[in-house]
Amino acid sequence: MAAGPRPGNGDTIPLLILDGPSPVDAKRVPASFVAMPVPLPQTADCLGPEEVARWLVQSAKERPAGTDTDFAGLWRTRDMNCAASGEQVPGEASSNSLERLLTGHPDMSSMDPFWGAVHRQCETQALDQTRLVNHILSKHTLWFSPYNGEPILPADAAAIFAIMHEHWQENDQPAHCFGAQYWNHPSIRATFSGRGGSVQFHETEAETLAAASASRGRVLSWAGRTSRELEAECSKTGTPLLRIEDGFLRSVGLGAGLARGAMLAVDDLGIYYDPSRPSRLEVLLRDRDLLPDERKRGEYLVDRLQRARVSKYNFGKSRTYDFPTGRKKILVPGQVADDAAIRKSRSATIDCANTPNVNLDLLRLARERHPDAFLVFKPHPDVETGLRKGKVARETALGFVDAVAEDANIIDLIEAVDAVETFSSLSGYEALLRGKSVAVHGAPFYAGWGLCEDLTPLEGRGRRRSLAELVYLSLVVYARTIDPVTLLPCTPEFLISRLTEQRNDRKHLLVTAAKRHASWLGRKLGL
Repeated sequence: MAAGPRPGNGDTIPLLILDGPSPVDAKRVPASFVAMPVPLPQTADCLGPEEVARWLVQSAKERPAGTDTDFAGLWRTRDMNCAASGEQVPGEASSNSLERLLTGHPDMSSMDPFWGAVHRQCETQALDQTRLVNHILSKHTLWFSPYNGEPILPADAAAIFAIMHEHWQENDQPAHCFGAQYWNHPSIRATFSGRGGSVQFHETEAETLAAASASRGRVLSWAGRTSRELEAECSKTGTPLLRIEDGFLRSVGLGAGLARGAMLAVDDLGIYYDPSRPSRLEVLLRDRDLLPDERKRGEYLVDRLQRARVSKYNFGKSRTYDFPTGRKKILVPGQVADDAAIRKSRSATIDCANTPNVNLDLLRLARERHPDAFLVFKPHPDVETGLRKGKVARETALGFVDAVAEDANIIDLIEAVDAVETFSSLSGYEALLRGKSVAVHGAPFYAGWGLCEDLTPLEGRGRRRSLAELVYLSLVVYARTIDPVTLLPCTPEFLISRLTEQRNDRKHLLVTAAKRHASWLGRKLGL
């Protein structure tokens, strides 16, 4: 089974290489292979299957219980194998002997000689087979990330398996999508494909609803294009409806500049930016109690976001601002004038329905509220690049503010000021993440929980929430995250790392700039 020189001074120990529980060329789950150094006794030049199996089982017995990752528990309690994560057809029996041990497969008769010997040695030495499998997969197995091919720790491999399995299982219905721009199709397909099959895209609401009804599936509708009629028909026919929208982090670039999202908000009640009715996020913030580990993860995410300096747009030239001292410095971020977050909002200070440009009203109110402050206006990136409405002429803006920050990175600006005053911009959320005070004229999802100065009364949101709770519920529970490179489900933590890489990748930045200019030209030509 293993041959080579006996171990001694300067001699090498034979390495036994075996298949892992996942293919060595796996793409959707961690790739693996087993690599066990097998010490040869001084009296033998080689060992057969029984001798190696005896040594392996004995070494597992000597290892303290509870020190290994519980791969067997993960597989068995979740009924998981490579198939459940998309490497094979779901339900197909595996011929991998190690995986049979892992899953507790009742038929061991067709195992290869080595694993059959391992199985017998477990019985002979009275070692629980689960403990042995966890020992092999934790100590003698090499794991590789499906996101970048790099070696990963066993615990990280188990966590990725769990993510892939949950993603596969929760997408157990056929999905039919309407209203999403074509550049978002790949990330939507990656987010919602699973046991129910791949996402199908349709041109009209009627076509989408008919296909979903025929397949007993669900409707995915871009929130801003979801009509009341579609909602009513879905309710009438009992067809599940999920509204989707860009989440709180996205791949480097602008949505209107053809950069697909990496995080999608998913809502069965409303959508996070529309305060005219409760969204699923609002219900979570109102009712969900977090466990200590969940709060701790929220705190960790806050720290990661602060250190990585990523945001929804990750756009604009990074620079250092030297604003004058002695005056309170307030950032006023602009928004898209016809955005649904404006049209559907409510405000005690701005008439959302009748204002021609909410940015002008916001600048005026900010100056009235802070006559002595140093005000900085940052145009919205989509507006600044000519992709959306809401532009305020620089000369007009300077009638209210002291500086206009054009082509600016939002994180640079937030870090350079003392406070943010906004209608409902996500910049307010990002300012909270960085410890800044935030005054809110509208009703964004982060307002009403004791974190902001709320200038509009928000009924139903009286519960006080910590920043860590807000971040955990919005990024982990409410939104779904996809790696923009591999299009595999991932954690928000990994996405933060990926966005940091993209922001520092010159080639990626050149591609996104080209897409942005192409989008601008297409809109000008009416395409």
